[in-house]
Amino acid sequence: MINIKPEFLDIVNYALCQAVDDYVGKNAVSFFRKVGEYHLDEALERKYVTLNPRDKPLENLIRIARYLESTGYMEKILINKLSESEAIVDMYGVSVTKSSADLLKAGKQPSHYMTNIMLAALRRLGIQAELKDVDFDTDDRHFRERWRVLGPSK
Repeated sequence: MINIKPEFLDIVNYALCQAVDDYVGKNAVSFFRKVGEYHLDEALERKYVTLNPRDKPLENLIRIARYLESTGYMEKILINKLSESEAIVDMYGVSVTKSSADLLKAGKQPSHYMTNIMLAALRRLGIQAELKDVDFDTDDRHFRERWRVLGPSK
């Protein structure tokens, strides 16, 4: 079994995000949203993750979180429900910490890889949501996002 080091993945993430920003600029967010959709399609097809429309949206997102933890992309993902329409998502042991922090500090678009897979899952379930980067701590390799469910997707 090959074990990819997080440091290598972090550099790959930085290089890809920089290239996307250079080539598509303002469309980087849409580009990375599409990447999340393609990843979700493949993960579903390969049966690495499942979606169930009968489950609550949060239960589906937790399954995606466990999948991403199992790959080593992140050590732990906690989803804390604030209300029926809002949640805080804490990501610990993020493998792409340095690249994501550097991109955010430079005002560029990080890949938001986990986020875009989860947004794709919600769209697939007919739910529209938005997020906001709240905080990050590079020493602890921790990122926090605030999610808000907007309602049925259009």
